[in-house]
Amino acid sequence: MAAATQSGSTIRETFGSLYLHIATFSDIDNASTYASGIKRVVGYWANATDDPSQGNEKIDVAESSGTFTFSTGEASRTGMLYVLSERTV
Repeated sequence: MAAATQSGSTIRETFGSLYLHIATFSDIDNASTYASGIKRVVGYWANATDDPSQGNEKIDVAESSGTFTFSTGEASRTGMLYVLSERTV
């Protein structure tokens, strides 16, 4: 598993009792990982920002202890990861 290539810094917005973290990636391969360090994750999703050559447009993502693993139909995808987390008091 290789790390997904992040382009730029992660944006963090506040929504009441939650944070929305937005990370942009310039290179996501199947089984790429992103060690975010985000704690108290309550939801997440990923969107592709490119046009795939094989017609498999989705980017799936799974999370475990703040590390996200991407599942793609082809290599070298670009996309954005959105993560909702609880704000700590």
